[in-house]
Amino acid sequence: MKGLVERDMIAMGKNRLFLIVMLALCVFYTVSDMYITGVLLMPMLFSTVCGAMVRNDLSAPVRRTLFAMPFSAGEYIAEKYLIATVPACLLAVALQALSAVVHRQLFAQSAVVVVFAVLFTALSASIEIPVNIIFRDRAQLARICVLAVVMAIVALAIFVGAGADGVPAAIAAMPLWVWYGGAIACTVAVLASSVAVSLHALRAAQL
Repeated sequence: MKGLVERDMIAMGKNRLFLIVMLALCVFYTVSDMYITGVLLMPMLFSTVCGAMVRNDLSAPVRRTLFAMPFSAGEYIAEKYLIATVPACLLAVALQALSAVVHRQLFAQSAVVVVFAVLFTALSASIEIPVNIIFRDRAQLARICVLAVVMAIVALAIFVGAGADGVPAAIAAMPLWVWYGGAIACTVAVLASSVAVSLHALRAAQL
């Protein structure tokens, strides 16, 4: 797995200009009034870059050589999820720490933003990786369709449960520990389902 991580680090280095520009944009948002956007934007960008690397790995010229190397499908999938989630979560924590200093936020506020950043990171990676494994060259269209369905479900849930203040009443009434517990449970469930789908798709693919 170490070789796969080093290979992906080199691949990310080739996209360093894009990542530097996006990081600068995230920092700009973080120190502005749109600080939540700055914290949550980087996970999506990291998962997009990781998805592009998966798509490149499964392209005909690369996959014959890559998958002849001594690693299992499970190691490949685990490495991709680590690359897509761990750096993004660490960066989200760093950006939120900057936001807390600039905007003088309470620890509880920062904790909520970080929890949602981790959940968003898990959701982004859980969509990006299996979609690119299953659809490959058609991943762009498939990603749009999947995201459209997810956003439609979220919008429907908000519309059905919205109270007078525009916040879902049932969710707003929940104690804080339910928020954190629910976020952790959702993250684990989403990641576990996505990993299982990705692993099955990779093993079923004719590499």
